[in-house]
Formats: sequence, structure tokens, C-alpha cells
Amino acid sequence: MANPAYFPPPHSARIGTSDVEQLESQTRSLRSVDYQHGGGACRDAVVVRIYWAQQLLAAEASDPVRSRLLSAVADLHNLAGWTSFDSGQVGAAYHHFDRALDFARHDEDLTTNIVYRRGRVHLHHGAPGDALAYFQRGAFAPLASSIMYANEAWAYARQARSDEAVRALGKAKDSFASADLAHAPDWARFHDETDLTAMTGIVHTELGDTRAAVPALTSAVEGFGPAMARSRTFCLIALATCHFLDGDVDEGQTVGAQAMSAAEGLRSERVWDRTRPMIQAAAAHGVSLR
Repeated sequence: MANPAYFPPPHSARIGTSDVEQLESQTRSLRSVDYQHGGGACRDAVVVRIYWAQQLLAAEASDPVRSRLLSAVADLHNLAGWTSFDSGQVGAAYHHFDRALDFARHDEDLTTNIVYRRGRVHLHHGAPGDALAYFQRGAFAPLASSIMYANEAWAYARQARSDEAVRALGKAKDSFASADLAHAPDWARFHDETDLTAMTGIVHTELGDTRAAVPALTSAVEGFGPAMARSRTFCLIALATCHFLDGDVDEGQTVGAQAMSAAEGLRSERVWDRTRPMIQAAAAHGVSLR
């Protein structure tokens, strides 16, 4: 694979489809690094790429190529925002998400994805009400709707609104059942059956319903491969927390140790933030996971 930090400038004042395809391919490669190693492993490379994307924007292009380029640049900023968020750089995340929305005005599906990711920043930083305002902005394609409903459920769970959380989770599953996964855009491909199972486990963990959470989280841990190492780590963290809440200290300690080991292999501030409830639940039983 070519160095993802490098993207050659256009060879002429006019660009074609192949130039945009190269940008899309490199963004896709960097997104896979984010999933597997954390935002800190690729954020700088993503931001550097924006410089080259600006050169493409300055070149001449046909209308179809220009439209596709705008979506590609929007998704590059989308990834820059996400990796900034994962790296603990909230101000930079908001900046790039705003730029992504500017470039994606013509692209309804991508706009929905950017809005969802911005909502996740609010959710992570303790503002589920603000997050809901983003998750409820509406989605049209079934896969996008499933993502939004699943995160809406999570936000409701954070507010201890159990009935609404379960209802939104049901809508997420219904939308997913009618989604065309074979033609999912790159930025939405993470939301597969395993991801939806993981979200189910996370929502029930937030609600304190460990009976429903543990089987879902266990299934998700088994389903996530090395390419989705960060998502698997999130599930290990939640699963260990559930075991401690259930008083299953031995299993909690075993899974908690796995979670901490997995977290150490990632460059993700967000992962360490998510370990705090697990560490607190362990400490309540006299167990130290540090």
C-alpha cells in the first residue's frame, strides 16, 4: 500500500475521476488505520492530506467530477474530525466537522453521517441532550437511519429514559434489516450486524440491564476482528463493567485485564476515557485494573 501520508498534487490544471478515486482510496486506507489502531495513529496523516485535497479543489473539473470531489473532501474532513475526537482534540474535531458539512451540502447521506459523528462528541463529553438534537435530525437511507436510531438509543440510555432507549433500539434494528449493505458508502460500512449487536450491548449496559447486555457484548467481542480493534476494546470495557456490576468479580477481572491490554495497544484517548466506569466498578470490589 502507498504511504497514506502522501498524496501527489495533480499533474495538470484539470483533474479527472482517477484523481478523485485516489483521494477516496487514501481516505479509506486511513480510516482503516483509525479503526484498527486509533485516531492518534493516523490523524496527522489525515490533516496533511487536506493540503493536497485543496490543490485538487483549485483545479478544473467536469461537473460530475467536481461533485464527487466535494464529497471526497467532505469525507476527508469527516475523518479528520473523527480522528481528532478520538485523540482528545475536541476543538479541532468541531472545526473539521463544520468544514465537512460545508463541502457535503449536496450529499444527503454523507451529511447525515457527519451530523451523527458530531453528535457522538456531545454524547462522549456528557451532553446526551445535545447529542439527541443531532441524532434526531433525520436520516433517509435505511443504514443511516439505523446508525442514528442506535445512537439515539444510547443518548436516551444516558438519560435513564429506558422506554425511549429500547424503542429507538428497535427502530435501529428494523432499519438495519432493510439496509442495502452491499452498496454502503465507505463512511457507513462500520455499521454491520456486529456493530449493531455491540450498540445493543452498550445501550443495555447504560441502562443497567446486564442480563441483556452481557450476551450482546460477548457476541460482539467474538464478532469483531483485528480490523475493528477499537470497537472490540469498547465492548470488552463494557463487558467487564457488567461483570463487576453483577458481582462476578473473577470474570470481571479477567475481562477487565483483557480490556486494559487492548487499550494499551491503541492510540485513542477516547478508549481511556471509557475505561473509567470499569475501573470504578472494579475498585468497588477491591480490584485494581491499573
